[in-house]
Amino acid sequence: MTVSNQSNTEFSYTLPDGSKQTEERDSNIVNTEILTYSFTKTKTSDKTFLQEGDTATHTVTLQNNSLINLTDIQFSDNLSSGATYVPGSVIVNGVSQPGYDPASGFNVGDLAPNGVSVVSYGIRADTPLTQPLVTDYATVNYNAANRNLTENSNTVELAVVSNRLTIEKTVDKSVAVKGENLHYTSTLTNTGTLLKTDLSFNDQIPVGTTFVPGSVKIDGISYPAYNPQTGFPLANLAVGASTVVEFDVTVN
Repeated sequence: MTVSNQSNTEFSYTLPDGSKQTEERDSNIVNTEILTYSFTKTKTSDKTFLQEGDTATHTVTLQNNSLINLTDIQFSDNLSSGATYVPGSVIVNGVSQPGYDPASGFNVGDLAPNGVSVVSYGIRADTPLTQPLVTDYATVNYNAANRNLTENSNTVELAVVSNRLTIEKTVDKSVAVKGENLHYTSTLTNTGTLLKTDLSFNDQIPVGTTFVPGSVKIDGISYPAYNPQTGFPLANLAVGASTVVEFDVTVN
């Protein structure tokens, strides 16, 4: 993009014969290249979201659509908390650069008019999840027409999700004798960030015991037809919610 500007002056004068004349003059045209638009810095990601521990490849395409040479281009990246760079993953113009660090930056050379340089690297979401949203943008420092300039790319945002579900099981006795009942309690908690659906509970009855028919309770409500050995459905589990499953067995 080029911004052009020209001045115009209108003036009058009187000739010796007394006649008055009016004229105008135009200045020369001056041009300013707006490199924000002529030197594009476009960041993309191969993922639209991440699960905790997942990786994504981020790519920044630098394209010089101006009419001047851009020199000494320094590339660095700004990754928010919630993810880290994958060590050794930087690729510049198709060539692996395992010693390059996006955070501290590196030189990607010069770009002539119509030149393109492509930088890519990997990021990995924290596990366990620490932030629900990861943001990332690149910073480019370069020289153009005897000026040192710094600009940022667009920002990429990736939601980070967790499919975690914890199950904590307890038994009411640590020792028992034949004929006693053991009461098992399983607490399922949705510790992730996603609604859990289509839940099915199954518990293999321990060898040496017999399931007590009609003993199943879910969140305190009796389900006499349910048997853990064959399994049964549970209701959807919202984020942060828990459900408690109980049943008894008799020691043979």
